[in-house]
Amino acid sequence: MSVLLTIGAFVVAFSVLVLVHEFGHFAAAKLVGVKVEEFGLGFPPRIFARKVGETVYSVNALIFGGFVRLLGMDTRAGKKNSRSFENKGLGARAKIMVGGVVMNVLAAWVLLSMGFVVGIEPLLGPDDIFPAVDSGVISLREGAVVKSVEEGGVAEGIGLLPGDHLVKFNGEEIDSVDDIALILKDPVGIYEGERGGQYITFQITSDNVWAILKSGMVNSGGNEERDEYEKAMDGDVDFGVEFYGAFSFPRVKILNVKAGSNAYNFGLRSGDVIIAVNGAQIYSLAQYQSLISSVDEATFTISRGWVTQDVYVEFGQNGNTIVSSVIVDSPADLKGLQEGDLIISINGKFITTPAEVTQYVTQHKDENLIFLVERGGKNLFVEIKPEDGKVGVYLSPLLKGWQSDLEVYSIERFTSVIDIKKDQKPFYVAPFYAVSEVWRTLKMTGVLFVDLVKGFASTGEISENVAGPVGIAQMAGQVAREGVMPFIRFIALLSISLAVINIFPFPGLDGGKLIFLFIEFLTGRRVPAKYENYIHLFGYLLLLVLAVAVTYKDVLRLF
Repeated sequence: MSVLLTIGAFVVAFSVLVLVHEFGHFAAAKLVGVKVEEFGLGFPPRIFARKVGETVYSVNALIFGGFVRLLGMDTRAGKKNSRSFENKGLGARAKIMVGGVVMNVLAAWVLLSMGFVVGIEPLLGPDDIFPAVDSGVISLREGAVVKSVEEGGVAEGIGLLPGDHLVKFNGEEIDSVDDIALILKDPVGIYEGERGGQYITFQITSDNVWAILKSGMVNSGGNEERDEYEKAMDGDVDFGVEFYGAFSFPRVKILNVKAGSNAYNFGLRSGDVIIAVNGAQIYSLAQYQSLISSVDEATFTISRGWVTQDVYVEFGQNGNTIVSSVIVDSPADLKGLQEGDLIISINGKFITTPAEVTQYVTQHKDENLIFLVERGGKNLFVEIKPEDGKVGVYLSPLLKGWQSDLEVYSIERFTSVIDIKKDQKPFYVAPFYAVSEVWRTLKMTGVLFVDLVKGFASTGEISENVAGPVGIAQMAGQVAREGVMPFIRFIALLSISLAVINIFPFPGLDGGKLIFLFIEFLTGRRVPAKYENYIHLFGYLLLLVLAVAVTYKDVLRLF
């Protein structure tokens, strides 16, 4: 059933997109007066055809996509016919060339407009992931997390529940998509995990699979049940579980914690993975440094043994705001404040951040302020009267001494995407929002496609993030199982991708054909048909090589 759904979803998605693209050429040709000889659903051999007016509308055996045949476009026939593609001006031919791309973009806009009215997952590019996590649009959880358990399946029979976090399989840590794929292929083994912060373990053997089958939880009856048992004995058994989508996500990990330090005494330990500090997600060393550089206390959300917990730490440091420079002839300068002075308090109020200094001075701008500063290991009092609400210094957080108590480094952490909040707009706003999203996605897709071509041309390698027909078919099946709106969103994104690829100025593509029209515009003469055909043929061959390389990569992923 899953295979049929995958194939069906791929055929529907691909056929709709190609038909939409070809309909764009068809509509543009009709608009500029070029004779359309045939518009076909699928590809020959022909099953059914009917001529309406001057155009044959056909249904063909190969159901993938469709085609449009224009008079004089490929064969340069009908040279004497005023309605031949050959005899139309540059503008008319250019409109026909871009018609397919325009229609793909319009289709994406219509689908996304519908989607935003009903509610769909937002369109997220690589630069959108961190902000989406920060804002709560994306909810993450450490490790491999069970999304659903098939009723009557082996996983349910041994007690696995949705939300369970599987940590190890046969003693090896589960920390990649490949590990999950191996489990789904052959789940017989010993599992360790956690549920609600509690350690869990269970084992799948051929015997307990057979016991589950016999109990009727998976009861096909008769010979089919015995066939299932034989599969179980061979280790070829359906686990009956679905995991959340997961990927490697950047985090910061503690290498060492200084014994006896506040960080250690409050509970931080070597090996802890820092998920957040004071509620702010941590993805990099720079971000971690920025968040902790000006605080005397913090709540660390850490993952220890794949269990997430909060650790509150008081660092007990004062004077963490330093004067980085003093404005000449300012009140601070005239009263002797110097670069390097540590501001400990103002009028007896202890100061921890530059923002607190600014806030206090602003609120007491008409008062004489007593600054307690540390200079060269000695405490000094400096009385300053603000002028226009300012004392005339630039401030900086002081890099805290306690930071040396923690040695941290960057890692890639296997992380599951538990939820992505749907983006829903009022019906009168959705079309405008869809325009913005289509444009943003067009630019992002264009950059990715150019990078793909550059990478393949220079190294001969295909990025892991690129999928061909096999990969797209897998995604189509997976998205179709999630519902109608995710599938519509998927088709919209594919439509944008098809538009970008086709408008790319490469021989064989619509964009490549536009290049020849541009040459004709510059020179006033057409490139001879045979040379143009040779160049397009060369482009087709290169595209075929690229398609084979991407498909080969897709097939490797299957195994």
